Amino acid sequence: MSAESLEKIKMLQESRKVRIGMVYAALGAPMLGVAFGFAGSAGTLAPFNMAFPTGSMAFQFFEYMFGLLAIFIYSFMVGSAKDNFRIFKSKISWYGVFTAMTGMIGDFLFFSASAIVGGAIAGPLAALFGFWGAVITSLVYREKILQKWTIVGVIFIVAGIWVASGGMSIAAPEGVSGKIVLIGAAMGLLSAIMYGVENFAIAAGSDMIPEESTLFWRAGWALVALIILNFTIMPKFTDIASIMFQEPMWWAYAAVTGGAWGVYMIVALYIGINTAGTVGGGLLASTGFVWTTLLSMTVYGGTWSTSLLIGSLIMFAGISVMLLRPSNSISKLRE
Repeated sequence: MSAESLEKIKMLQESRKVRIGMVYAALGAPMLGVAFGFAGSAGTLAPFNMAFPTGSMAFQFFEYMFGLLAIFIYSFMVGSAKDNFRIFKSKISWYGVFTAMTGMIGDFLFFSASAIVGGAIAGPLAALFGFWGAVITSLVYREKILQKWTIVGVIFIVAGIWVASGGMSIAAPEGVSGKIVLIGAAMGLLSAIMYGVENFAIAAGSDMIPEESTLFWRAGWALVALIILNFTIMPKFTDIASIMFQEPMWWAYAAVTGGAWGVYMIVALYIGINTAGTVGGGLLASTGFVWTTLLSMTVYGGTWSTSLLIGSLIMFAGISVMLLRPSNSISKLRE
């Protein structure tokens, strides 16, 4: 077999691997919509409306608790559970702490921004994390973003996310001053940047440690962030939690949506990025925020928006460009 034939086979194998990773990221993204979509809607329901509009964070605490359990079960099944508790015995494991902390800070900023100005403003800004992750990785690591197919896909996906979330027509919540809106929007943008740093850390760390080792700590720190937020900005958290403990229905909802969040973290964020990189996997994983809006306005009973339909179509066009580009372009993403 000639060297040219071997090179062609290698290129096809690499492109297939990256394409599969992007498919994982795209298929896992709706799970974020299942989790965050219901969590956002729960804020208007009893007992969470006792602390409206931040009451949904009480539900998210229980949701993340089940998500962490799902991730631990996954790590146990793939044989990496022992690595979850070696964090203080191996120097390289501290990289996992760094990765987890960047994600936790991103969660903290996003939840805070949502509490201040609402998800309508914080959501589209946080959804840009895939774009920021791709930019950071292309600048300091080894992934290529300046390809015509990649650029077209990035433009379509970012534009679709923005339009689907209301675009520039988003209005500030009633009674919130312009200065507060600016602070909340800045926190939403910072959360996207921190998520982008996390995406870069996942991609870079995949050469040193398996993604399962950092995944458990990433989910654990997210749970810590919610505990801090619930006890600092929501005094009625204990009252809401005590009611939840007595209602099996809420435990069932938390288990289903928490499992969905765990699946998103495993399939879209970690497997997707480790296999397809931040340019392919991370960008497609960020579309989970659009699924959050889509499910909130349909399955979970929200008000339908025309911009949501248009933005979703634009976003899916970008996803198609990213997934269906020629094999030789895909294989060059992670050279």
